[in-house]
This record gives sequence, structure tokens and C-alpha cells, in this order.
Amino acid sequence: MSQSSIFSQGVSRRQFLKMAGTTGLVLAGGSLLAACGGEEEIDLTHFVWVGGGQGIVPREVVPAYMEEHPNVTIELYEGTNSVTYPKMVAAKEADPNNPLINFGFFNIDATVKGAKDDMWESLDPAKIPHMNDIFPAFHRPENKGIAWGLAHIGIMYNTDLVDDPPTSWLDLLDPKWQGKVTMMDYPFDEFLATIATAVGGSASEDDEAWRQIIEAAKRGQFLSFGSSNEDIKSPVVRGEALIAPWFPGMVDSWVEEEGVPLATVEPKEGFLAFPLFFQIVKGSTDKQIDVASDIINTYLSPETLSRYSCLTKTMHTSSVAPICDELKGSPLFDPAVVERGIMIDWDTVAERDVEWRERWDREVKAAMP
Repeated sequence: MSQSSIFSQGVSRRQFLKMAGTTGLVLAGGSLLAACGGEEEIDLTHFVWVGGGQGIVPREVVPAYMEEHPNVTIELYEGTNSVTYPKMVAAKEADPNNPLINFGFFNIDATVKGAKDDMWESLDPAKIPHMNDIFPAFHRPENKGIAWGLAHIGIMYNTDLVDDPPTSWLDLLDPKWQGKVTMMDYPFDEFLATIATAVGGSASEDDEAWRQIIEAAKRGQFLSFGSSNEDIKSPVVRGEALIAPWFPGMVDSWVEEEGVPLATVEPKEGFLAFPLFFQIVKGSTDKQIDVASDIINTYLSPETLSRYSCLTKTMHTSSVAPICDELKGSPLFDPAVVERGIMIDWDTVAERDVEWRERWDREVKAAMP
């Protein structure tokens, strides 16, 4: 399914936002291990995102599960998908039966690449019954992943040093910000594809976007390319960079938790819509899959998913989980914001990743002063 069709079945974008319910945190449903019995030692590695409140709920759910199942050990592997996914591919090539990660949180970019690379196990709704709570449009083909949330990407800026915030994705290329732009390395979704959209192209029609990006690199437009959340936040907080494509929900969490002088704007072309998924990795044993299914089912329970959504300021995709009061007035939950969001062709982005990486290294990074 391409990202452009993610709202095409089961629910409209507006209907998606009309949710209500209760709050709390529980281990959801019966354990598959309890049903199976046995005390075989089971070890798993669980990928979680770092920063922005994203580690709180995993650190509640996982210890509770291990206390209930003393034979299970779950290691939390924190990082970003952009850095971790290539390592997962390398591990799969070395030994397909010994994955680096067994299950966890993966964004749409990693999800589509993983489908192409045959990385994912099909999720079993019988083992993860709360999959049935998720709107049909957010189920991947063959159940190879389930989308639990929808994030946005806009343009972050330093509120102490920027009086006139950017208004367009093309501002990332404006000489006004020369030497003051930072972003993740290989930013093909939040930068290349959005620039292509802004100039009337697409992930398939990208020549003009590349031309403008390369010219900007030659004149020193970009301060740095990062590999972690901190690599993006810190230069903007310090004022070394002033703007960067980033997640408003994460920025809001940083402001609340750390008091940093940051804010995010919605470009006139719209935020980039960015679905977020749970996946189980191929090569995991049957018992590992059972444990991963238990944990994912807990994450998808209405109480837990609502809490995670609230802490990370991310729109969830459940038909039954509530939206916490704190987020009900957020502009990120405004149906109009969702309606005008940029929906890029993620399948094409995944297909062109190797080509684009080579070109990025050769024509953008090598061209920087």
C-alpha cells in the first residue's frame, strides 16, 4: 500500500479523528506464554525510539511482563530507524535466523523498506486481538505490520533567535538560512520528497528537487547531517543551526521536559504525514513471536495506546482508544491539518533508497564547502 492510499479504506481522515473512551495502563489480555506453559528461557531484543517521551511506556510494559514471566528477558534497544534498520539488514544477511531486533517500533520508511527486504513476519490477529481495534486503512498487506499512530513532520526553529519563522518547505533551501539548516542524514522523506512536492514534482519526478538541493549544498546551505534525535535538537538549541525538518510532537515534549527554545511551524504545503508501526522481525523463534505478540497487544490496548499517544503527542489509529484531554485541543489533531498533509509515495522512496544514497553522498555531501 502506498502512503497516498493510507486513508482510502475503512475510515476517512475526518472520521479517524472522532475518538473517545477511558484512560489507564494495563497488561492487555491473556498471555500466550501462560497458555503454552513451560519455563524455557526466552530472550528478545525490542527496538524503541529514543527521546520525546517514547521510552516511558515501554519501561512500564516490559518490566511488568518480565515480572509476570520470569523466564523471559527483553532487552530494550534504543535508537532511530535510520541508523538501526541498515544494521538489521546486515544481521539478516549474516544469519537470517539470528535477527538483531526481534520486534518493536518502526516508521513508514523502515516499514516499506522492510517489506521490500522480506524483513517482517505476518502478525497474527488471534495472538494480537487489539489489531481489530485499528482502523482498516492502517493494516499492512498480509498483516506485515500494524500502524498504531500518525505523526507529522514540519519545520523546527529556535524561538529565541528566529523572529520570522519559515513558511514553506522551500525555505530549507532559501539563502536567508545559509549555513543554519540541519537535518538527518539521507533525509529522503522529510526533505527530498517534500522539496519535490513543493516544486511540483514527486518521489518519481525529482530532477528539479535534486538540482536545487545540490546548488544549495554547494553554497553552504547545510550545517550538518545527523544520525540521532540529539544531533538535530542540540545544534538548533545552541543556535548553530536555526531550522530543521522535525516532528512537532517531539519538539513539544522537549519544550515541556527541558524548557528549550524550540517550536515547529506547518509549512504552507502542509505537514508531512508519517505513519508509525509495530513489526515482528523474521528469524524470530515461535516463542519469541509469542512474547512479541503479547507485548504488541498490550501496546495496542485502549488504555496503553492512549497513554503512549499522550506522552509522545502522536495521533493514534485506534477506533476505541481515547484521545487524552491534553491533546484534544492540539492543532495536530485538527482534521483540516490532516486533510492538507503531504502524502508521499513511500513505495517509490523505498525502491530508490540505494540510488538516492549514492547520489546524496556523491552530489550533496561531497559538494559541501
